[in-house]
Amino acid sequence: MVLELTPQQVHLLHACLAESSEELHDEVLHTDQLEMRRDLRDKLDQLHALQRQVEALLQQEQPSL
Repeated sequence: MVLELTPQQVHLLHACLAESSEELHDEVLHTDQLEMRRDLRDKLDQLHALQRQVEALLQQEQPSL
């Protein structure tokens, strides 16, 4: 499946991912259960991968100097 996003949507997605990443990172730090912490770290890794993809889209939008 391919999604077509406007530049505004990409910027909004980037901001939302950054906020979610911060919140999930805090959850990882404050979770006492080892298994749950591992699961949260896996989710955080997935979220970081999505962030890198969105950041690549943002850089494609910017004109070359």
